[in-house]
Amino acid sequence: MKRFILPIFLLFGLIPLSCQKDIPVDSIIISPATSTLFVGESREITVSCFPEEATNLDELQVYSTNEKIVRYHDGKITGAGAGDAAISATCGNVLSQCRVKVYKDKFLKNGMTFGIDYSTGYQYFKSEATVQEVEIILVHKEPGGDLQHFDVWVQVDQLGKELDFTKPIEGWSYVGVYVNNNEDGYLVFSSPEGEPGIHLADWGDPGNVTLTRGILKVEHLQSMDYRIHADFELSNGYCFSTDWEGTASLKMS
Repeated sequence: MKRFILPIFLLFGLIPLSCQKDIPVDSIIISPATSTLFVGESREITVSCFPEEATNLDELQVYSTNEKIVRYHDGKITGAGAGDAAISATCGNVLSQCRVKVYKDKFLKNGMTFGIDYSTGYQYFKSEATVQEVEIILVHKEPGGDLQHFDVWVQVDQLGKELDFTKPIEGWSYVGVYVNNNEDGYLVFSSPEGEPGIHLADWGDPGNVTLTRGILKVEHLQSMDYRIHADFELSNGYCFSTDWEGTASLKMS
């Protein structure tokens, strides 16, 4: 007797397929999670939904909570007016937000974005800060007409404390001064061992130069207001110091 063998693909064809299971989005990530802009500036953001095989991705909506401050279009945010707002992304029951801060005033110099203090004549900017660190750079004209950049970087938990760079300092910080487009000046970095690192402003070798005095105190007064006292002297006689109080604006990184 002959045996009849049904081809396996026909057997599978006879088995009904089950309905595809719905997989909803369970998380949304917006990158970066926070953004800072000047009015008129734009930057790209990325909105990612997970799991990637979710079946309701067509429900994703991305929008600004206040279009008078920040606008969203096709993966890009644009500063419209000074203030705070957020970019929201929703899909199904999931919501994620990116906080946005927009600043009004800026000017460009040598390709860098600055804020300006019209009342004191100092030009200054404050780098885009995380919750861990603050950088303030003061720029002013010296008597000879050269621009001096005084750069201070401290950790947030160092604010209000007097730091002596000749002794061990917990947490990284530095003070630098640049003159003549970085052709002159020094950088002094703190050290947990009390032996600060010293470089020329152009990151060259300073030779056998040591720090004989190095006092820094940065105080956060309120909002964006800061007070800075710095007094530094090197063994070769080079000195740089400042006593400044004012409002720091935000610089885009």
